[in-house]
Amino acid sequence: MKNNLFKILILILLVGFLTAFSFVKNENRKIHFEHINFINTDLKFISLDSVNKMLKQSELFSKESLKSDLNLTEIESIILDNAFINSAEASLGLDGQLGIILKEKNPVFRVLNGDFYIDSQGNKMPLSNVFSQRIPLLLNNVDSASFKKLGSLGNYVKYNMFLSKHISGLELVEKDLVFYVNGFNYLVKINGFENYKSKFKNYELFFKSVYKEGILDSIKSINLNFKNQVIVQKI
Repeated sequence: MKNNLFKILILILLVGFLTAFSFVKNENRKIHFEHINFINTDLKFISLDSVNKMLKQSELFSKESLKSDLNLTEIESIILDNAFINSAEASLGLDGQLGIILKEKNPVFRVLNGDFYIDSQGNKMPLSNVFSQRIPLLLNNVDSASFKKLGSLGNYVKYNMFLSKHISGLELVEKDLVFYVNGFNYLVKINGFENYKSKFKNYELFFKSVYKEGILDSIKSINLNFKNQVIVQKI
């Protein structure tokens, strides 16, 4: 009985020693940055080569480094300094290869006079030399205090099957949101950012109900500010 307990104790100590040795060896593994693994990353506005170059120019990235010295949070911070990137998640595999998941900002309006985008979170995003996205134009200068609301509005328009193909531009006139539409000369008016989802649903129902009647060409403006009503002003 005592021999069995002694053998079990020796086995436990041996497993503990090997585990500790493996941990120390793993922490002292050298990390090579020649090949960074970008995981499930589909970039449009910036190339992976640009991200790679940006990382390798950093002081954190020497030719090789110990795993124990690698700070993944600092790597993510370097990437997030790029104006096109919304999120970055860095991880290290058992083989010592650095893996990075990137997500770009999602532009929802292009500011015509300012030559920049407003993204879905209400942040400014520069134009890209690599890719230009077709999204509604914001036709006048807007105070940055409205960016958050514009981001939410633009995100709704972008991912609404009807509005994404229908809305071509937006102008803020005092408190009114004035929308321009593809294929027609009339304007769609909403007073402020409140309840625009229900108002757009009323407009979509109206548009689809009269589209085949041919009356849309005779309309000057459509006012959506009355509850469950669509008020039409003809030319």
